[in-house]
Amino acid sequence: LVLCKKVSKKHISHMREPVSHIFVLSLITKYSISSSLPSSSCSYNDAKEIRLKYGHSAAVPLYQKLVETYGDVTAATRIAASPGSIIRHDMACPLPSGADKYHLNACFVNRDGRYGRIKKNGKDENEGDDSFENEGNGENSNDEIMIAIQNLKVILKQSGYSCHEKIQRLFGVMEPLYVSSLFDSKDGFRNRRENKKEWNKAESLGLAQGPVYVTPVSSAPISQLPPMILDDIENDDQEGSSLRCLVAMFLLGFAVPRDILLKYLIGGEETIELLQFLGLAFPCEMDSSMIVPYVHIFPLQVQLLKSNDIDHSSDKEKESSDRQPKATTTTTMILVTDLHPTILSRTTVGQKEDGAVMYIGPDSLALVQHLPVRLHVQKVYQQRQQRNHKDMEEKQFGFRILDLCTGSGVQALSMLMSMSGIDPTVTATCVDVNDRALRFVRFNALLNGIDSDRIWTLKADLISGLCLDDVAGEGSSQEVDGKMNVIDALLHGALHMHKAGNFGCGNISAGLFNLILANPPFIPTPPRCIDEERRCISEDISKRYGLFSSGGSSGEEVLQCIVSMSSRLLQKEHGLLAIVSEFMNPPTADIDTTVSFNQDSLQSRHSQFLYKLRKWWEKGPSWLSVLPSSNENINEVCANDVGAVVARGLLFTNEVPISAETYAARRANNNQKEYLAWLHNLQTHGIQCVSPGLLYIQTISPQHTMMTANTPATTNAKLLLDVEHRLVPKCQELGSIWTPYNYKALLYTWCEWAVWQLVINS
Repeated sequence: LVLCKKVSKKHISHMREPVSHIFVLSLITKYSISSSLPSSSCSYNDAKEIRLKYGHSAAVPLYQKLVETYGDVTAATRIAASPGSIIRHDMACPLPSGADKYHLNACFVNRDGRYGRIKKNGKDENEGDDSFENEGNGENSNDEIMIAIQNLKVILKQSGYSCHEKIQRLFGVMEPLYVSSLFDSKDGFRNRRENKKEWNKAESLGLAQGPVYVTPVSSAPISQLPPMILDDIENDDQEGSSLRCLVAMFLLGFAVPRDILLKYLIGGEETIELLQFLGLAFPCEMDSSMIVPYVHIFPLQVQLLKSNDIDHSSDKEKESSDRQPKATTTTTMILVTDLHPTILSRTTVGQKEDGAVMYIGPDSLALVQHLPVRLHVQKVYQQRQQRNHKDMEEKQFGFRILDLCTGSGVQALSMLMSMSGIDPTVTATCVDVNDRALRFVRFNALLNGIDSDRIWTLKADLISGLCLDDVAGEGSSQEVDGKMNVIDALLHGALHMHKAGNFGCGNISAGLFNLILANPPFIPTPPRCIDEERRCISEDISKRYGLFSSGGSSGEEVLQCIVSMSSRLLQKEHGLLAIVSEFMNPPTADIDTTVSFNQDSLQSRHSQFLYKLRKWWEKGPSWLSVLPSSNENINEVCANDVGAVVARGLLFTNEVPISAETYAARRANNNQKEYLAWLHNLQTHGIQCVSPGLLYIQTISPQHTMMTANTPATTNAKLLLDVEHRLVPKCQELGSIWTPYNYKALLYTWCEWAVWQLVINS
């Protein structure tokens, strides 16, 4: 009766959509009439269905009953059983106001990792205050937040959480390896192939630069922590025991008893308060003796570019050395994201139901681990050093990165850290339609010691082309007109960074950005239908695929905008666009346009997608003519407004793509009606197969002339984009091109990129 009263009077009123009282109450009645649930799988599935369809509040009493019955210690169940979870999600990753005035290197923390002070403008702002106060709710001072962020970093380091090797050992994974180590000598790869020495999955897991091999636990009747956490925790040293606690919470997704944290977690009670202060973990509302994580904290190894990676050899000397790796030096960055969908059961969080910030998955790491971006940056800086005595202006302007659909900022922040050794003036602009994602980006920048004046964030809708921000984000005083189109807003913001930074004076060269990175939403989600039954099915699907995953009904809405915009935003020469995405109807054969390039090949079934890429690049965004430039200073920074720049591209996809039928079955999650909806949508858009892949587009000198498909071979017309395609050989055990430990795919893209560079530069 109590549960029924709660649902009928409280939770129904908070539902965003009408729901039958009888439907919800019948489930609660079924759970209440017996001391144990009739079927754990059925009951958990029913609770998940209610949470997905009708929102958090509707499912709270169901999950509370599950906790009472099973003593469930999964974060998934504990979060779903807490009425205050909606508010708690909004508390994650607080930011100090005016973050541009603070630098983490001005913080210091005592050896015990509990206390700290901020020195601002050379003065100690906390003189005489030798303690960390956690006020929980309410206003938090800037200094408190900065101290808390720095203390979190110290605690993670002292616990070994910043050491990827220690996490690997905890999961029984071999010592970390890097693609560089696969080359024993100049002929190492050839010798390895001849000796047929190959690694299996277990041996190659060490290649993953982050623990993506860890699967967070979903809501389930689990009443205690797994043995890998509890076994030998008492015999482990302080660092190892603390690491086990953090891994259980922020990687595996378990609620951990407070008494275990007090005994084994470095900092004990103060660390628990610190996690709550930063909105990362909270006491369970049903049982305050359990501490529940509300985010993932993901350690990522980043390979550093070093100054000795950049040499002054001649082009001929580099032809062979380009294929050879440099000595590998790494650092660890820490990324905070929202919890995995297997834990949340939803794609929105908080009172405003903002889109969840995407977890770090295999696609997130693909651009980080595959080497073309790194090799491109090395080459750009080699060329700059050779020209510095002739052109000092380019050195002054630094290197500019644009990260579209940034999410947690993993792409931009990892590049900033990777390039810190060769150019500390590198700046990054991070764009997302989600306010929450942009907040997480700035928090992650501070957590990793990246000064806020090197990060600029912009809220924008790439599909409509509208800038949605009035301000350029925390850490910047630049005002941006909300009526601007995205391209104007990006140019305006970069102009501000140029004038405010230490890059000298003068005009910024055309094209503006040296490197554009993107991991866009790419899933072709069925649209809402007029038919009531099909509309309900499509609505259920849309609730499982939110901002960070849905690429529209075609799966290409955001991808098209990124390709179209990049042709207007990249440097005219030596600019690079790198995209990780699923590609619809990719070519099913290698296409080398340097060998065969004619009308028939362009229009063939194997190259229709490549033809589509060319059209996107040439035409630019559809909204560009509808949203005219409103910035009178744009001409100061951009000369690309007349059209796209000339470029060459290389697309990598799997040798065996996923058929439409298989793809629909995977997305439908064993639901026949959803399967038919997915399949119908794919067929509507003519999607026959799908493949994960990587797309690289590099701008080249305008003097390079390429023939178009619509003109005779005797004319001098230019093709603005020429894309070639490579099939990554299938490896059943190691997975797809995205799999972080698929060393064969990593080696393949490396070698093909090196050969392709030699061809286009010849």
